[in-house]
Amino acid sequence: MRGMNLHLVIPHADWPDHATRAAIVKVLAAPALNRLLGRGAARRSAPATPHAVLARDFAVAELAVAPLTLQLDAPAEEAGYWLRADPVHLRPDRDQLVMLDSRAFELTQAEADGLCDGLNHIFAEDGFRFLAATPYRWYLRLPADPHLLFTPFDDALGRDIDSLLPQGATALRWHKLLNEMQMCMYGHKVNDARVAAGKTAVNSVWPWGGGMFPPAARAVAPQARVYADDAVLAALTQMAGAAVQPLPASIADVQQDAYVLLPQLRSGALYGDAQAWYAGWQQLETDWLAPALAMLQSGRLASLRLSFPELGRDVTVTKGQLWHFWRGNRWPWEI
Repeated sequence: MRGMNLHLVIPHADWPDHATRAAIVKVLAAPALNRLLGRGAARRSAPATPHAVLARDFAVAELAVAPLTLQLDAPAEEAGYWLRADPVHLRPDRDQLVMLDSRAFELTQAEADGLCDGLNHIFAEDGFRFLAATPYRWYLRLPADPHLLFTPFDDALGRDIDSLLPQGATALRWHKLLNEMQMCMYGHKVNDARVAAGKTAVNSVWPWGGGMFPPAARAVAPQARVYADDAVLAALTQMAGAAVQPLPASIADVQQDAYVLLPQLRSGALYGDAQAWYAGWQQLETDWLAPALAMLQSGRLASLRLSFPELGRDVTVTKGQLWHFWRGNRWPWEI
């Protein structure tokens, strides 16, 4: 019986401040990761966002997130130009407004629908239509493409939004519109009830990922079962005529060739939380990398591929390469 081929995509594998990273790594024990990276065959490419790597792996030339995930969430929706307009909490921090995602709040579908109804009441005359397809994935249909540069959601998370607002010829109008949206949500009865109950207000939306719906692109899935808890990857897999499987707790639940997107480092990296980033590496080591090394040694895995999008590093390792003991252990940023 041949062994499986496993491809693990691990975003957010670097820490921007090298001194802090060195301090984290000093106490981080990841011998399986280090050995796999040291022994495997490495390939370098241009650093890319996780979404860009997913698009590459699914043979999609251009990835517009809003129409892609709308196809997953509400495929019968009206054609036209759509943005993601995801709910966020903007937290004042001295002279900044820092954007936080649903890690800072819980939101029901009824609350999401209520907030979108309020926005639609105010902005219908502009030709805008908000849709809460899920409590945390909202959309905005515009009358036409605004030809603006919108900052991707993850690039704004945990940061001051001032320099990340839409850019382009009509940017100032959009800055004004976003202020009006914030005022509408701030005074909405849903937020009044949330604040009265001691909950965090959902006081803004973040526009990003715009494009024409339905998407014209077609995807080609890898010759493997796809595992993830990620809407973009689920939508790409659906576009390719397959179905994404829920992310298992560990590699023990993967029984065939697989493509797996692992999110353990995301929150720590995007929020600048060193403890969470450290814990994410420990979880990857325990649940995925140490068992993968054992499976390679036993022959249950024929090959293991590890991709680190932002680092532009890709390593493939087989059982025979594990004997290349003269090659030292490595961290992803040392390849």
